[in-house]
Amino acid sequence: NHILEGDNNSTLMEIIRDEGLDIEAACGGCCACATCHVYIDDNWIDKIEPIWAASLETYLLEKSKHYNEKLSRLACQIEIKNEYNGLIVNLIKETS
Repeated sequence: NHILEGDNNSTLMEIIRDEGLDIEAACGGCCACATCHVYIDDNWIDKIEPIWAASLETYLLEKSKHYNEKLSRLACQIEIKNEYNGLIVNLIKETS
């Protein structure tokens, strides 16, 4: 378990990467690779802004062998907000 801190000008992917945790983030946060795939904790998933149904994020996630329709998100697409204080996330090892 890790406790990470970030500001409202960051994405979840940037915070995870900047802390040196094992997240590939091959595209650097451009929503082009899905290597920042995470599971949002079940208690938090409804508190995070939802994915737009026809989005590139959805398309990329659905191609992952680890895709979970309810919990999967790309960390690069989650912009940190004060309301996300205490957010629980599980990292997934994706490869590009």
